[in-house]
Amino acid sequence: MKTFLALIGGVLLTYLVLLNLPAASPVKDIAFYQPASVQVIAHGNGRALLPGNTLEAGVNALEVGADILELDIHLTADNQLVVRHDNIIDTTTNGVGVIAEMTLAELQQYDVGFHEVDFPELSYSSGIVIPTLESLFDKMPNSRYLIELKPIKTAAADHLCALVKKRNLREQVVIGSFHSSVLEYFRQVCPAVPTSLGQSEAAQLVVLSRLGLSHLYSSPGVSVQLPVIYGGFEILTPAIVKAAHHLNIRVDAWTVNDPKIMQKLINMEVDGIITDRPDVLRSVMK
Repeated sequence: MKTFLALIGGVLLTYLVLLNLPAASPVKDIAFYQPASVQVIAHGNGRALLPGNTLEAGVNALEVGADILELDIHLTADNQLVVRHDNIIDTTTNGVGVIAEMTLAELQQYDVGFHEVDFPELSYSSGIVIPTLESLFDKMPNSRYLIELKPIKTAAADHLCALVKKRNLREQVVIGSFHSSVLEYFRQVCPAVPTSLGQSEAAQLVVLSRLGLSHLYSSPGVSVQLPVIYGGFEILTPAIVKAAHHLNIRVDAWTVNDPKIMQKLINMEVDGIITDRPDVLRSVMK
């Protein structure tokens, strides 16, 4: 019993010490996050309006009120960065194959449509192809992009860094990935380009926030993308938003298509909402 009480006392003492440690330095402001209201972030370029991750969808998303285009990238066999969520083309094209094993010319033989699982009731006429990332930069050079590196291998990160530098888009992009290891690598090779938090990095922030120790979090990224609910647990709460803002970390909610939840998040003062329906979010904000 004495040993148990001593253990509890030690834990409480350690916790009190941690509570009183100096706070980590806040993240520096960047031009990407403009001082405005909640940012309308088009998920997959607004993939419920036009086939996702396409150039046509990006143009349409901006027309209906998106502030930022969220998209995913992969690397082809001939080292072209293409905008695509899945690593295969089977799910939303009339072809089959693995992107990393196909050239750009091979990929662009096929038409892109809606995802048969997410949007089985939607269809679109032929003529849309898997685009290169650079083609989006050509068509929409002044837009802001939240770019997710999908591959766990680092070759795509090297090519993305080179392209962002070539096009001088350091202030117009934030790079994200579920793989924290990929982001760590990208930060090494491209330190001037801002990143968001990877999945394990975001989890650390959430856990520290729940423990009241978020002031100790030294953030490697400028923003964090969080689901409202994950695994049956509420993740995105006013407390986590407040904790992140104390560190000047921007908070984007994903993926939200319900107007009522959108309004709740706006009231919570998140910085951005990632949505398949940027038109709906824009109308809610009006």
